[in-house]
Amino acid sequence: MLTFAEEILLLILDDETGKLANADSMEVRYALGGAVLMDLALRSKIDTDLEKLMVVDATPTGEEILDPYLAMVSAEKRVCMTRYWVIELAKHGDEIMDKALSKLVEEGILKMVKKKMLWVFGTRRYPVIDDTEEKEVKRRLLELLHSDEIPTPRDVVLISLADTFGIFPSILGSSEAKRLAPRIAQIRRLDLVGQVVSQVLERLRSDLHNVMLTHPY
Repeated sequence: MLTFAEEILLLILDDETGKLANADSMEVRYALGGAVLMDLALRSKIDTDLEKLMVVDATPTGEEILDPYLAMVSAEKRVCMTRYWVIELAKHGDEIMDKALSKLVEEGILKMVKKKMLWVFGTRRYPVIDDTEEKEVKRRLLELLHSDEIPTPRDVVLISLADTFGIFPSILGSSEAKRLAPRIAQIRRLDLVGQVVSQVLERLRSDLHNVMLTHPY
């Protein structure tokens, strides 16, 4: 199963150019940091209340994208607010992106192509080898948004992340994203992951949104 960070990257991947839309933006960095927190919450590794984020199970998950940051949170002796970890993980956004891309390449979903532009600038493109996963992520979300189908818990989280960080306009187009806004809001309100985990995810989502407003970098 892909992590949320991997799914976020597949969502913003341009099928034709193999480039990641807005890959250098703080929005994407926050989205990837938030994706790690969401994965840890869904795996019952962390919990939050109105004042702090805490580790409830420090056992490694086996995921290279998650375990370094679980260890980071576990090693902190101070009591830190959730928004602190939102900002801290966003600082590691590029690192999270590299880990997620490396895993997608390792799994044969993407391949990395180094291409020189002029004689100075180097860029990396990630053409799709096996587009099954990419199409599955995008198809799954598009079908949900255009229907009354009940989403899975993972879909609720992914839609929440994509909406918080403004990914839908680039996927759907601005007018379609605006038209589907009520459906997106409806899905975000669904409690499909259990009351406790749902509350954790909603607090994280709220903090991610607030941090974006107050710490745009």
